[in-house]
Amino acid sequence: MVSTTLVALITVETHVAFILPPFIATAATKIPDPAWRLHRSIVVITSYLLSATVGVVFVLLHLDQGILMAVLASTLAYGIELILNIEHPPSILATFLGILERASPTYILHPVLAGIVVIEGVNYLLSRAI
Repeated sequence: MVSTTLVALITVETHVAFILPPFIATAATKIPDPAWRLHRSIVVITSYLLSATVGVVFVLLHLDQGILMAVLASTLAYGIELILNIEHPPSILATFLGILERASPTYILHPVLAGIVVIEGVNYLLSRAI
């Protein structure tokens, strides 16, 4: 709830609300956990960065014409995540939405990296507070 609220405020303030759905999905999977593991947070952050990068590459290569390409790129991103053992299914929405919005390279840093760091940071703080 805390991380979702923070990310929602950031997206409204910066006018990039289109990326909010995957962050809400990730935040919904996070509950404060006294056995918090750094490795899982690194996996989630890396999977989002990979997915956003695939989306941006498709846009830069002008392969961003419609939903079919968004699905293809999302499938590719998830396949790479599976090969690297860093799968986090909500992250492929970053690819899908990045293509539909024709995201620029800054998309990787903001909103994707900023959003997922907020979610993972809040989860870490709440987990340590328990």
